Amino acid sequence: MIAGFLKALLDVGATVGGGVGLVPRPEVEALFRAAGVRVEDDPAAVEPLDAMCRSLAEDLRLAPRGRLLLGRRYVDALRLRRRLLDRESEGRLPPTDDAAAPVVVTGFPRTGTTLSHRLLALAPDARAPRWCELMEPALGPGDPVRARRRRVTKHRRAIGMLDRLAPDLKRIHELVADGPEECTHLHELAFDSESFALAGPVRTYRDWLDGRDADRRRERYRWQDRALRAIVADRAADDRGERWVLKAPQHLCQLDELFECFPGATVVRMHRDPIAAMGSTASLVACASGILTPGLPPGHGDDLLDIFEQWQRRGDEAMTRHADRVIEVHYDDLVADPIGFVERVHAAGGIAVAGSHLDAVRSHLAARPKHHFGRHGYRLADHGLDEHRVRERLAGYIARIERLRTVSPTP
Repeated sequence: MIAGFLKALLDVGATVGGGVGLVPRPEVEALFRAAGVRVEDDPAAVEPLDAMCRSLAEDLRLAPRGRLLLGRRYVDALRLRRRLLDRESEGRLPPTDDAAAPVVVTGFPRTGTTLSHRLLALAPDARAPRWCELMEPALGPGDPVRARRRRVTKHRRAIGMLDRLAPDLKRIHELVADGPEECTHLHELAFDSESFALAGPVRTYRDWLDGRDADRRRERYRWQDRALRAIVADRAADDRGERWVLKAPQHLCQLDELFECFPGATVVRMHRDPIAAMGSTASLVACASGILTPGLPPGHGDDLLDIFEQWQRRGDEAMTRHADRVIEVHYDDLVADPIGFVERVHAAGGIAVAGSHLDAVRSHLAARPKHHFGRHGYRLADHGLDEHRVRERLAGYIARIERLRTVSPTP
C-alpha cells in the first residue's frame, strides 16, 4: 500500500518535473548539463554513459520515477567523477599503504557472496568499504568529521526510502549505511557494471560491455582504485585498516583485470545450486526493477540463464590462468561451518586468524540469523524457467560444484 502510493507520487512529481525541465532526459549532453560538468572535462564518461542511455531507450519501459531516479544517479555519478578527478590532479588522492594483499569475494549473485564478505570484513585488520562510502566515495569540502556524519545520515534516509518503495528488498539483500558493501557501486561510478541488468534485460548495454577492448575493460578498475584511495584518505586515521576485503559478483567476469589491479589478492569464488541462485537472483531483479519500471517483460528468466552461463564460462576461463589464487567454496559449506570458512580463507591467504575475529563472526550470526527479516520465497517457474530444463542445460556445472561441497545440501 505505502509502496504503491510512493511510486505514484514519484511518477507524478517526475512527470511534472520533466515537463518543466527539472528532470534531465536520459541523454548524454542533458545529463552533463544537469551535473554542471563539461563533456570535454570527462570525455571517458561519454561512451559508457551513451550505451546506458541507448539501452534505457531501446530495452526498457521506464516509469516516470525510473527516469527521475536513474537520472539523479547518473548526475550524481558525473559530479563525483569530477570531484575525484580534481582531487587526483591536485595530488589529494595519495596511494594507500597496503601492508597485506586483499581478499576479494566474487561469484554469481545470491551464491553467498554477501554473507562471506561480511564475515571476512569482521577481521580486526580488515578494510572494507561501507555502503555510504561506495555511494559517495569522496567527501565534499568542510570539516571531515561533520561531513562523514552527514554522509551516513543521508544514506540511512536513502535506505529508508528504498525500504518503502520495495519492502521485500531487505529480505533479499540488507543494506546498512555504515556497513560493508560491494564494489558494484564503484563500477557504476565508471558507468561500467553488469549490475545495470538489475533494471531489466538491457541487451544493448550488455552488447557494449561484451565489445569493449582491453583498455576499456580496465576502466572500471581505474575508477575503483581512485575511489578506494579517496575512501581511505577521508577516513579518520584510526579507521583505515590494513587490508582490503572486497566483494562484487561481477569481478567474476574480469578476474584478469582484477588481479592486475590487486596483485597478490586471494579471491574467494562462491558457488551455489543454480536453481536456488538463479531463482533468488530473478526475485532480486524483479524487486529492484519494480522501483524503476512497471514490471519486467516476459522471458527475463531465459535472459538470466544466458547470463549465468556466460559468467561461469568467463570465471572458468580466467581460472586456468589464476587457479592458484582462487579458492572455490560451495554455499552449503559456508552456511554449515562459517567459522571453518573464515579459517580456510585466511589460511589460503597466509593471514593469521584472530580470536576476536571469530568472536565477532559468532556475534554477527547470532544477531542476524537466516531469515531475520522474514523468509525470502522464490520459484524459477515465476520467471518463465523450467527447473528440469535448467538442470539439463547446466548439468556439467552442477556436477562440478557438487564435487566441491562437503556437507549435505541445505533444504
